[in-house]
Amino acid sequence: MKDVGSVRTTAFREDEPDSGAFQASASSVQAGFYCWEIATGEVSCDPLTLALHSMPENGPSDISSFLASVHESDLADVRHALGVIAESCGNYQIEYRVTSKDGRHRSLEARGRVLPDADGLPARMVGVVMDTTAVHERHEAEKRRLYERATRDRWMRELTSALAAAVTVKDIMTAAQAGLRTFGAGALAVIAPEGNRLTVVASCADDEQNEDSLRVLDATARTLVEESLDRRAPVLIGSADALIAGHPHLAPLGRSSPQAWAALPVTDSRGRVSSCLVSFPEQQEFLPEERALLVAATGLLAQSLERAGMYESEHALATELQRGMLPRGPLTVPGVTIAARYQAATSGMWIGGDWYDAISLPDGGVALVIGDVQGHSVHAASLMGRLRTAVHAYANEGHSPAAVLERTNRLLAELNTDPDRALFATCCYIALNPFDGTLRVCRAGHPAPALIPPREAPRLLDVPGGLPLGIDREQRYPTTRLRIAPGSVLALTTDGLLEAVNKDIDQGTERFLRGLRGAPTADLETLVDDLLDGTQKAHSLGDDVALLLARLDRPGHRN
Repeated sequence: MKDVGSVRTTAFREDEPDSGAFQASASSVQAGFYCWEIATGEVSCDPLTLALHSMPENGPSDISSFLASVHESDLADVRHALGVIAESCGNYQIEYRVTSKDGRHRSLEARGRVLPDADGLPARMVGVVMDTTAVHERHEAEKRRLYERATRDRWMRELTSALAAAVTVKDIMTAAQAGLRTFGAGALAVIAPEGNRLTVVASCADDEQNEDSLRVLDATARTLVEESLDRRAPVLIGSADALIAGHPHLAPLGRSSPQAWAALPVTDSRGRVSSCLVSFPEQQEFLPEERALLVAATGLLAQSLERAGMYESEHALATELQRGMLPRGPLTVPGVTIAARYQAATSGMWIGGDWYDAISLPDGGVALVIGDVQGHSVHAASLMGRLRTAVHAYANEGHSPAAVLERTNRLLAELNTDPDRALFATCCYIALNPFDGTLRVCRAGHPAPALIPPREAPRLLDVPGGLPLGIDREQRYPTTRLRIAPGSVLALTTDGLLEAVNKDIDQGTERFLRGLRGAPTADLETLVDDLLDGTQKAHSLGDDVALLLARLDRPGHRN
């Protein structure tokens, strides 16, 4: 059978038994009788047949008048069906729509038998016409219900997958917002009691107005949330009338924008109960299937938010631990302007071992240091702290750059006694004399530093290096000596920034050098933030990053 709005014609052979041939396809329908004379087009029928076609009781009774009432979308198919009927004898069935006087569409089903004349040729069709509008509406409603169920089941699978992957509250609410329209909802908020107050823990909405309404809970939200928390059971309000009937004091707010509400209590792993409030712009029936899906979805949401809260708390603690191992406050060295940043890009306790430092040397120079311990863990971060302290100590003892790296390398090799916990580290060490601009540069497996001289394009320094620290205890590190002009900027960073462009270090390096144009005259504090922000917005940082910019000041100037 075709969908509503189409015409179906079924023919039966002349010799088929006709028992049940004129039975209606629905158990409860209105049926009228008719007789169509094929040769003349005259139709004889009862008043009900005329009424079903929106024709007056004493109206015309020819086939063209009946065809005039057929919906224009079905008319061609009906004409074709009548042509087929007129060519042979047998039983036939036609489904079509008509348009009533008030503009509404009515579905009809005509079942008849074409009878022959004395010569055996088709002469007339007799039968019944039935109003099947209710039947079709039930079928369409069932189809819609099945479609909505399939859509919601698919969304539940997608939500479960998205929530499993999400580790931040922002990611979780983005996943939840994608399902609001699937449920026909306009806004969602997770609300927790804190003492005598209700606090919105997280929220999302399909527009700004709904989002704003969640920031300050109105009387309706408070009442429904408190009721769900007191009863420890879902509170489902399907319409504004139902809200007013159950809570008369909310009558002034009952005609507000939302027309239905669901307040669903959720319990975390420590037994604390909060409530998930969902508002709908249209009335809702809250059928058992919908209610079960809402309860399941809000339960998943609450578990994910609890997990995200733990991740974010752990990450804040870990980040603070790592920042505590880095230099505190601005790096100040006479004759040199320095700006540096550390930016974490991991979650939970999985933190990196990136570090930077600027060390005043006994000869009046400054050591610019950047390093990166392999991996992401508390162990990596703690090892970073030990290496930074070692480099600082060896530099203060007055050792050359190569000697500092060689001693630090031996220290790490001695620490790597457990193969399961052994880590290596990369490092770049630059000893800068601010008075004459001379540099001594050593690298241990670390990306080369960039130099931006005044009025010249940024470039990477050609600096030979050795193996990362901690691999070969006897490794030696060559030293590169050069001189830079006043106003020149040195840029040192870790591979997290250079690999932020699709993990392609060449593309990342090109982007990094482009971002350094104009560094000799730029505000370094602003520039270092722009370098991090621009890369993160364009490609998202997948690794921790340390970044240090140092400009050799012109004599008598400090920017």
